[in-house]
Amino acid sequence: MGLFLAGVGYGWVKFEKAAQVAALKQQVIGLQTNIAILEADSSQAVADAEVIVIFDKKTKEDRDALVHKDTVCFDGPDADRVRRLWQN
Repeated sequence: MGLFLAGVGYGWVKFEKAAQVAALKQQVIGLQTNIAILEADSSQAVADAEVIVIFDKKTKEDRDALVHKDTVCFDGPDADRVRRLWQN
């Protein structure tokens, strides 16, 4: 009888250890998935930051081009385009 109880106890301990290992493996898979998601978000953030830098640069160029908007109506190529419109 004692040998039977020892065998059942040993089997139960092995079962618990196997269940713990399975639970830990599941947690590792979950963590690996979360890491992959964070890496994808990070690379998207880098791409978005590059787009924002380009947008800011173009916005600054447009704003700088409009600095003398009140003093110059048509200048250079703009004046030539207007003349060509009236010639046709």
